[in-house]
Amino acid sequence: MKNLIVICFLLATTALFAQKDETMFSDVDRVGGWGAPIFEYTNLEKDVSVVSGGGGALVLNDFYLGGYGMGKAEYSQLVDLRRDDLNFKHGGFWIGYTPLQGKVVHPYASVKLGWGKANYTALESLTGTELDRQKDNIFVTTPEVGLELNVFSFFRIAATASYRWVNGVETLPTYTNDDLSSFGATLTLRFGGFGDDDWNNND
Repeated sequence: MKNLIVICFLLATTALFAQKDETMFSDVDRVGGWGAPIFEYTNLEKDVSVVSGGGGALVLNDFYLGGYGMGKAEYSQLVDLRRDDLNFKHGGFWIGYTPLQGKVVHPYASVKLGWGKANYTALESLTGTELDRQKDNIFVTTPEVGLELNVFSFFRIAATASYRWVNGVETLPTYTNDDLSSFGATLTLRFGGFGDDDWNNND
């Protein structure tokens, strides 16, 4: 019994003087999560293309960490009697920063880092006969910056200017990295929980 009392005393003393370890997320006050459809407007060979996709992320204070995926961007051009068709898609990590979230309108910035494939097909323009087919693995970086609007506590709209930087195009006959890279505009509709209880503290 005496030994048990001594052990309990030592444990209590240790707990009393123990300090809590600092961790990466020890100071996180705002936690949430959301999902979002994405609409990207870009151009290639002067043709405007609308590409849709989606993503989701975990909210940690003013930052969010998650992933995204963009559907196929499709383009076509005539070269003599040949039609060149190109499509590519990509997906990967999504990192964002949204300060002043308590304001109805506030800054919004993010960067997408993704991987995908670019597929090229050459067709005879009159008969549609396939003449050639190539594909490349690509790496895509898309930074964006703009404004976000708090519509409801569970819904936000972000409108941004973006730039899609593509690298890895090596074997496609009539396209280069610069051809697939483009300035654009992006509309993101975010649905979820954003740690709204903390809005009153974000003056």
